[in-house]
Amino acid sequence: MSRFLKLDVLFLGFLLITTILLICSWRQTENVVDLLIVRGVIFVVSLGFIFLNSILNSAVFNLFRNIYPILLAGYFYTETVHYNKLFFDNLDPLFIQFDQWLFGFQPSLTFSKYFSSAGFSELMYFGYFSFYCIILSFIFITFFKRKSFFLESNFIVAFSLLFFYFIFALFPSAGPQFYFDVSERAVPTNGYLFQKIIHAIQQGAEQPTGAFPSSHVGVTIVVLALSRKSSPLFFKICIPITIILILSTVYIKAHYAVDAIFGFLIAPFIFYLAEFVYHYQPKKKIHIS
Repeated sequence: MSRFLKLDVLFLGFLLITTILLICSWRQTENVVDLLIVRGVIFVVSLGFIFLNSILNSAVFNLFRNIYPILLAGYFYTETVHYNKLFFDNLDPLFIQFDQWLFGFQPSLTFSKYFSSAGFSELMYFGYFSFYCIILSFIFITFFKRKSFFLESNFIVAFSLLFFYFIFALFPSAGPQFYFDVSERAVPTNGYLFQKIIHAIQQGAEQPTGAFPSSHVGVTIVVLALSRKSSPLFFKICIPITIILILSTVYIKAHYAVDAIFGFLIAPFIFYLAEFVYHYQPKKKIHIS
């Protein structure tokens, strides 16, 4: 069997395309050389994973070898801030106008203002955090229970994440938590465990990028679509959690309402595109002698 999987081609292709975008954005990025060095390290380590997996017989190593693009996705999300203004400046005013036209007010400002109890805040923070739990839980379920479906489902999840990150490069948006004035973007801090976890993530990893469309919403919908037939119980459990997750993206001011709406609407397209790419087999040319 070839050492390279379609997952590897996907990841290395994303790495190549975004490296070109990063180089083209050198004027707006002070530490572009450092970022390119990090990418070089990621490239070498990825090739090492691929090679070692071909000679080692380890289930644990095989798991990590097949999910490394998903594990690295968080880094590539934060990096989009360095090359997301090649084509447009921040589109936040456009999305704010769309929310105003659609609702007559700003949901990202109003939601947490009128529902600010500690219990409700904690529920919303749990919903936002559940994004990571849903993805990782689904990966482990398919790896241990549905191995025949693992490679395909893992490819589709990775494809979805990286596809959203590529969109972030085309449609730059900081999101309410960065764009609005400090006095307006404050969120309830009276939650408990999950509020503290999300605030730590926001302070340590969030960047003024990647708000439109919501990858939290879109990728979660893709995972639901994958689990509908492969893991019916998991699918049913995740439905109410997903509803909370969608609401939470606006509540904690990570996204405008339009971000969540478009994340939901674009998810089926990304799902079917990823499925098509995974199953696509180029036609072999028939040579007549």
